[in-house]
This record gives sequence, C-alpha cells and structure tokens, in this order.
Amino acid sequence: MRIIESYKVIKIISNLTKTNNMTFAGKVAIASGIVFVVVVIFGFIMFPKMVKSKVKQQVALKPGSEIRKMYMKTPFALDFKVYMFNITNAEAVLNGESPVLDEIGPYCYDLWKEKVDPIDNEVNDTLTYKGKMTWIFNKAKSAPLTGDEMVTIPHPLILGIAVAVARDKPAMLSLVSKALNSIFNNPPSPFITATTNEILFEGLTVYCNVTDFAGKAACAQIKSEAKNVIYISDKIFKLSFFGDKNGTVDERPFTVKRGLKNYKDIGRVVEFDNKPNMNVWPTKECNEYHGTDSTIFPPLLQKEEGIVAFSPDICRSLAAVFEKETFVKEVKVNKYTATLGDMSADDSLKCYCPEPNKCLKKGLMEITKCVGAPLYASLPHFYASDESYVHGVRGLHPNEEEHGIYMYFEPMTGTPLGARKRLQFSMPLEPIPKISFMKNLPTTILPVFWVEEGADLGDEYVDQIKSAFKMIQIVFTAKWILFVVSAVTGAIAGLMHFKNSKNILVTPVKNDESKGRSSVINTIDSLNTYVNGSNNKY
Repeated sequence: MRIIESYKVIKIISNLTKTNNMTFAGKVAIASGIVFVVVVIFGFIMFPKMVKSKVKQQVALKPGSEIRKMYMKTPFALDFKVYMFNITNAEAVLNGESPVLDEIGPYCYDLWKEKVDPIDNEVNDTLTYKGKMTWIFNKAKSAPLTGDEMVTIPHPLILGIAVAVARDKPAMLSLVSKALNSIFNNPPSPFITATTNEILFEGLTVYCNVTDFAGKAACAQIKSEAKNVIYISDKIFKLSFFGDKNGTVDERPFTVKRGLKNYKDIGRVVEFDNKPNMNVWPTKECNEYHGTDSTIFPPLLQKEEGIVAFSPDICRSLAAVFEKETFVKEVKVNKYTATLGDMSADDSLKCYCPEPNKCLKKGLMEITKCVGAPLYASLPHFYASDESYVHGVRGLHPNEEEHGIYMYFEPMTGTPLGARKRLQFSMPLEPIPKISFMKNLPTTILPVFWVEEGADLGDEYVDQIKSAFKMIQIVFTAKWILFVVSAVTGAIAGLMHFKNSKNILVTPVKNDESKGRSSVINTIDSLNTYVNGSNNKY
C-alpha cells in the first residue's frame, strides 16, 4: 500500500515537470526529489527487508536445501585435539605430595560428524536425528607423537569406584577394597600407566572373570552402570574415553526446531534422549534445554542475545557472551567467549552444586550425576577458575589464548567462521583410610586430560559470504551516493529556481494559454488535496 501511495506522489510531482513555464532548475529539483523518494523507499526500506527475508529462508532446515545437507553431514572434518596430563611423581603422591603434571599433546584427530535416521515433524516444525562421530588419527599434525607414548593417569575405575563408595556408602569400603584387589590383581596404587591409544580408544582391559563374592558383586555393578565400555566377552571388557563412540551411532536422539515457522528457533533443542527435560539436576530451570545443538545457530542475532548451546557431555547448556567486534579473513564478525561460571556466587547456577549447601568454587563443575562416575569439568588448566584449583597440582599454566572457549560469529547469516570448544576433565583425589594404597593421598582435583574441538571455515565458504556481502555493500554504497547527490542537487536546483522566480516578469495571459495555466493549477490542487488527505488520514 505504501508503494502505491508513494507512486501516486511521484506521479503527481512528475506532472509538474511537464508544464511549459517550469524553469530548468525547477525541473532538476523535482527530478532530484523523485530520485530521493525512490532511494529512500527501495534503498532504505525495501532492500534491507528483502535481504533479511532471503537470509531467513536460506538458513531454515528445509528438506532438500543446501543448508540441510550441510547440517546433516558436516562437509569437512573438525579439528579434535587431546592433551594428556602425565603424573611424573606417582610414587610421591601415594605418600601425600602434590601431583606434578607434564602435559603431553596435542594428539590430533580428524573428527567427522553426521546425523542419521532423520524424522521430520511438519506440525511441530521439528527434526529428530541420531548423531554419529568418527575419529581418524592425523599422523602429520600429531608428529612427533604417535599415540604409543606411555602416560600415568588415575585409573578411571579404581579411583572412581573408591571415591564414589567413600562418599555415598562408606560402610561398604572394606568390601570394595577386596573387590578392587580381586579384579585388578592387588593394584599398588590408584594410578595406571598405559599408552595414550589404549586410554583414549583401544581401551584398558578389565577382567571380571573372578569367582569371589566381592569381585563378582563389583563386576555386576560395573557392567550395569559403566559407560564407555567395549565388551570382549561376557566377563572381559575394555574401558576407554572415546573408543565405544568411534564410528557408532548415539542411540540418544536429538529433536530440534527446523526454523521454517520461526527463524529464531532454528536448531533449538526441544528433546534429547526422547525426553523434553533432563532429570539430572534438582531444579526445573537447570533441567531445561537451552539453545541449539551447537552445530547451527539462528541468523540476525543481536549482540546482547548471546550464543547458547546444549552439551550432553556435561548435561548443561553453555552461553557464550559478546566480547568484541573483529575481522576474520576480511569478514566482520562478533567474538563470543564462554566459561562455566561461578556456582558459589551466581544464584542461577546453584542448582549445579553437588549438595544444596556445598557449592564448588569458580570455574569447576561436578558432572558425576551426568556421567555416572566422579568427574569434574572445567576449562583447560583451570583457566577462568579459582586459583586454589591451579595450585592444587604443579605444572599448570592457564591462559586465555590456549585454554579459553571462543567463537567468531557472523551475525547476519549466523555463520561461525572459527570456533574452539575446550573442556578439561578431572578426578577427585582424596585419602581413603580403609583402602591401603589410598590412605595417604593428598586432597586435590587431579586433571586427567583436556580436549579441543573446533574448525576455521574454509576459504570456499568464506568466499561465498564475501560475495554476498559485496553485493550488499555495492547497493549500500550506491543508495548513499544517490541519496546524497539527489538531496544536494535538489537543494541547489531548488534554491536556483527560487532565485530565478523573483526575476520573472509577469505578463498578461493570453486566452490560448488558459488551458495550460488551468492544467498547472489543477495539478497543484491535486497535490494539495492528496497531502491534506494523507495528513487527515494519519
């Protein structure tokens, strides 16, 4: 309707230029006015709306679209790096000394991600899928490391079982001590020395072919609750951090919004593992899913909105907040950073406290309820965490560049041009008097390893973004040039016409000119009628 009304105004104004007694300057002024109106309508109003509408259409997860294909299977491998913490003074730690850690890494992998078994729900505008991840060791990027390096870390089962029972069922520690001796053949310590490949993918062998009551009971419990297990036989299995996930389909499906009905909903998690909410944490708010599945984000985000994604690894959503504007490969982006926050000071995070009145200090989160074993999550080297965690061991050097979480985000299209998600996993170390090889341990949080997952968008995709922005920039520049030129030209021409009109001699009007005069008067009257009518309307 506004375009039709604007067209009427332009047509009425243009009629003025057809009069024979209009000066050249007056015609230029009116022509400039027409250009000015057209630029305002199409350059400043219509074109931005057209661009935003096109972006909204392009990013929706519509079946058969290019963005849907890329979403279902990432067309390039992500960089996945693992850094192991080798305990260099394991014997001394058994006698109460602080652990001395030597970081070994990175072990580099190409991580391929895809989504399988898709199910679309047209009514709810959702997509349900299962995730699949495949790690391939990258020898060139890992060199000189091969994965055969021997490292000493806390044994996930020995230390995990001992700490869990000491905390929840201390009366059973004597039975657990017998079980550990039976299953692990009288271990001298809660630590194990093995190759990185064994720890991460190949697996540490656990022999549950024991006959004593304590050992059989413990094995039954392990088999029913332990995750990350690869079974060799009914009584022998291997335990690793990633081996059971490599190349296999995660049977816990995601359900996310497709963004066809509301572009702001694209990728938003509405269900995970067939549940609309988690049942891990004590409050409704912390059990809700917030944000996307971390592989896609809505476009046209404002800086203050932040970027939020749900992570099943820690049963929690993380929010990245705007830090600054910068450039990546000549594309203007917003940089966002994230931390785990401070549950001891932030009321909104107190539901993550291990106990109602016992919260951890800044930067640390216990994920025992999430993974089923005593484990802590933090940023690598306890970056952005309380200093006491850093000083609880020796060998850590936290810094933002190497250990922070960040994302470079192009806000109009919702495209991450570069991102690094980093998490460290640690175990609690504490003395347990009823277990002989653990009675003198120091009390601290012991880092085991940390991972970095991320990628920098390839030139092929960045060039596509640049091309789109070039066209937008051309239109942007052209509209401002036409806007300024038409405004200045119109003002100058109008001023010249006004000056010239003072010098015009009034001559009698001949009868044969009355028709033309009446035409001009009628045109001006029409314009006045339209303007006055519009004013009355609004």
